[in-house]
Amino acid sequence: MKPTFRVIFLLLSLLEPISGFGQQTTLTNDNRLTGKVIDATTKQPLPFASVAVFTQTSGKDSLLTGSQTNDQGVFVVANLPAGSLRMRVTFVGYQTIDQRIQLDQKQADVGTIALKPDASMLKEVQVTGEKGAISMTMEKRTFNVAKNLTTIGGTAENVLKNVPSITLDESGNPSLRNMATTIYVNGKPTQLTLSQIPANQIESVEVISNPSARYDASTSGGIVNLVLKKNRLPGYNGIISAGIGNNSRFDGTLNLDWRRGKWNLTSFYSVNATKNPVTGYVYRTNRKVDGSPLNYFNQNTDISLNNTFQSGRIAADYRLNDRNVLSLAGTVVGGAFNTVSSQPYDYRNLSQTVTSSGNRTTVPHNAFTNIGLEFDWKHQFARKGQELSLVTSYSRNHLSNAADWLTTSLNEAGVTQAGFPERDKITGRTNGDQVIAQLDYTHPLGDSAKLEMGLRSYTYIRDQQYFFNRLDNDTQQYTLLRSYSQDARIAEAVNAIYVLYTRQFRHNISLQAGLRLEQSSLHGTSRLDTTTFGYNYPSASGQNLFQSFFPSFALSKKLNETDEIGISLSRKVGRPNFRHLFIGIQANDRQNITIGNPAVRPEFVNTAEINYNKSWGGVNWLASGYYIYEDHTIKPFTQPSATDSSVLVTTFINVKADIRYGFDNTLKFNIGPNLSAVANLNVFNVILQSVNLQNQLVSYNAKLNLTYRFPANISAQLTGTNDGKAPSLQGYRQAVRGVDFAVRKGFWQNRASVAFTVNDLFNSRRFISIYDQPGAYQVSMNRREVRFYKLSIQLPLGSDTAKRSQRKMERPDVDFSN
Repeated sequence: MKPTFRVIFLLLSLLEPISGFGQQTTLTNDNRLTGKVIDATTKQPLPFASVAVFTQTSGKDSLLTGSQTNDQGVFVVANLPAGSLRMRVTFVGYQTIDQRIQLDQKQADVGTIALKPDASMLKEVQVTGEKGAISMTMEKRTFNVAKNLTTIGGTAENVLKNVPSITLDESGNPSLRNMATTIYVNGKPTQLTLSQIPANQIESVEVISNPSARYDASTSGGIVNLVLKKNRLPGYNGIISAGIGNNSRFDGTLNLDWRRGKWNLTSFYSVNATKNPVTGYVYRTNRKVDGSPLNYFNQNTDISLNNTFQSGRIAADYRLNDRNVLSLAGTVVGGAFNTVSSQPYDYRNLSQTVTSSGNRTTVPHNAFTNIGLEFDWKHQFARKGQELSLVTSYSRNHLSNAADWLTTSLNEAGVTQAGFPERDKITGRTNGDQVIAQLDYTHPLGDSAKLEMGLRSYTYIRDQQYFFNRLDNDTQQYTLLRSYSQDARIAEAVNAIYVLYTRQFRHNISLQAGLRLEQSSLHGTSRLDTTTFGYNYPSASGQNLFQSFFPSFALSKKLNETDEIGISLSRKVGRPNFRHLFIGIQANDRQNITIGNPAVRPEFVNTAEINYNKSWGGVNWLASGYYIYEDHTIKPFTQPSATDSSVLVTTFINVKADIRYGFDNTLKFNIGPNLSAVANLNVFNVILQSVNLQNQLVSYNAKLNLTYRFPANISAQLTGTNDGKAPSLQGYRQAVRGVDFAVRKGFWQNRASVAFTVNDLFNSRRFISIYDQPGAYQVSMNRREVRFYKLSIQLPLGSDTAKRSQRKMERPDVDFSN
């Protein structure tokens, strides 16, 4: 039997007695009353409705106890005496129901209670509040994407650029406190890149800096969970939006949702395209043994990022009954991300005289598709807080690898050199299949404690072909260059089981302790030379067993209504990916190539974090002090080629340690009635250590978001970012700064809008990296985007929108990401 199925059967055998124990506990507790509250018109559940139970004392009603409904409208009122009682159900905007009940058994179910809207009250109901831009707790920070005007019509990459503590590199990869973070979509890993996820489909972003044992152990850099929009309104409704800007930039989105009875459907379609012109350069000074200059290499790059993608998604929730909900979703994403480039270059001697020069042009022909299917099931037991859920997903990703390269080379006299022009043709494709299945069970242990446990299986199989073919100028035939090519199958698997205990003590003290066990493997085979690579943890011999256990611990105390302090500890793992391990060469330019290292092994990360959360007036401050120690951390390492010292080869190695500690602050506050701000400042120290090298640097990241509300539903937003100098093992990256601006005008009770955005107002976001070693000094610059302007419009769709707007009131949002 495979390890995955052994783990599944083990947990199912554990769940059966626990579930039975939960039922037995219910029968031996005090009397309790259960039921469900719904809207009499829409038949939808009413979360957070109040249920109070009274008894007769001296001829008058005397309150015994009460409860609230959960997000499915279900309530449980415990610790009740037997006999004749009165139940009162209330909800703002609805008629109150008083009902006499006779409680003659340990547990009584009053069934479904339908509340009718109070017509007289609804005429006077106005919107009393709105969801804030950010909410912060000890466990996570949640950012409301709708409050960020500068991301309208963009992608998830634009969204994360504005999230405090998150930074993006020149490739669009996110980091949390300068550590690579894990991206989830609706609580699940994704094969999509940030630039393939439309911002208009994201409702909120959850940032978890130190995840507990409930989450994957590979989340060493924290978790960024993108929560997609979910329909919450009865009937049908939706939004249509479109945007246009310079650089052939346009986007369009259509949301159509429908909710009735037991069904809830959410759907969207989005298209996004741009031709983004960016530039870059590489300037290198090759050095002699004594450090003096030897010669020079200069290269400039002109790039057109020609990106077009379309995405569609439909999700359906079906409520079988009061206890069971089924969810099914399908996603299709497709398009092309092609980087057309021209790279003029020259070589110079010590006196700066050009000894040779040329140009390389790259014309890719790549397209991609991603198909995803999800099935979830959630079961809620009669006992409050007892829950069983199943989460599954399958996705298949296809990416074509095709490009034409043309390289010219002239000598100092301007004459074409032998062997040139050099024509190369790239062919191939990459297919990836990802399967995830997770089962979670929550068992309450009284009113102040609970036990969570679960298992998870993750499999990712990638089949990659990248064939580098060079044209023979004499025969006019292409020949495969095997050292530059890749043809491999890589299979990655992670099976996990976890247990998590949570307890609320007296004096507002909370404890959470968990342990996760993961069995992981990665194995690849190159078809070109039959080379195999990879690892197993734990190994078959039983070694490294300790390295497969990942504990977590958190302790917090609420000092008062506005102050809370807590500490969290965890152990994580950073596993090498196929790019780290695969031996095939990736050519960045003529003088810089990258090659994998099959000997790379996982890194292990220990994190300690202290948090202080304080609120006063309109101010909310979350301060975090953290210490992170990465053992055997995986880092890129660059050195001259053994066959040509003018070529720099980058590979990946396990170095001694990456140590970082700092102080991360997020502050939300209002400056007067119309101006609000969210500010973030992360000051940190980084120490990188290998056997022969050490680099240390104190740096910071800062972000400031200012929003001003003018009369007539006009609002403006200014967002500034400053990512300070960041060290690498052999150099550093210079600071990256940028400012974004947006203004929005709302119409039709603020349900429609027109927005104008300016990305990178001062055109200043440049990623400049320095490589400084005895053999060479190199400065390279890359850009992700240039300044652009965009005009966007959003219009509401829906039936009976006027009536629904009249009844709109502030209700707590249901989190569908879990």
